[in-house]
Amino acid sequence: MIIWGSKARTFTESSGNFYCPECDDYKAYESKKVKKYFTLYFIPLFPTSDLGEYIECGKCKSTFKNSVLNYDPKARDLEIRALYFSASRDIMISIALADGKIESSEVDQIMNSLEEVTQLKLEKADHLYSIEEIKIQNYPISKIAKEIAPYLNDQGKETVLRGAIKISKADGVVQYEEFKLLHSLSDDLLLPKAYANGIFAEE
Repeated sequence: MIIWGSKARTFTESSGNFYCPECDDYKAYESKKVKKYFTLYFIPLFPTSDLGEYIECGKCKSTFKNSVLNYDPKARDLEIRALYFSASRDIMISIALADGKIESSEVDQIMNSLEEVTQLKLEKADHLYSIEEIKIQNYPISKIAKEIAPYLNDQGKETVLRGAIKISKADGVVQYEEFKLLHSLSDDLLLPKAYANGIFAEE
C-alpha cells in the first residue's frame, strides 16, 4: 500500500535585527517561510506550494508580517530631531538675515538659542557655514516652517518662535521686516492666533 499525503514545513530564510513591537526594543529576528510538501510514506519529497511567510522575534517569539522590518520608531524619532534642529537653525538664520546682514551678536544668539532649543552644541564655524549656505540657497522661511510644523506640538512650535524672536532682538532693534517675518512665522507654524499673540506680548 502506498501512503502519500502532504505536510507543512517551516524554513528560516534569513535573520537580522529589528525593532520588536512586543519587546519595545531592538532584537534578533528570523524571517521564516512555510511551504507545503508532498509526502510519500510520511517523508517530504518536494514542495507543492508556499503557505506564507512571517518574521519571528528571537526573544519573545512573537510573529509579525514582513512589513514589521520597516517599523523603527527610534530611527524616526532621530529623523524628526534632525529635522527640528535644521529647521530651527534655518529659521533663526533667516530671521537674522531679514535686514540684509547678520551681526556677530546675532550669530552668538543663534548658537545659544539652538543649544537651548535642541540641547545640541556646534562650533561657531559650523554656524557660519550654515549662514553662507542659506544666503546662497535663499530658501523661503515660510517653506521651512510649513515643513516642520506637522511634526511639532504647540510647545515645540512655541520654542521655535521664541528662539526666532530672540534672534530678531539680538542686535537691539527689531526691524520692520523681521517683525513681519515673525508674525508670518507664527502663521506658518500653525500656532493658534491667541497663543502666538500671548508669546509676542511676553517677548
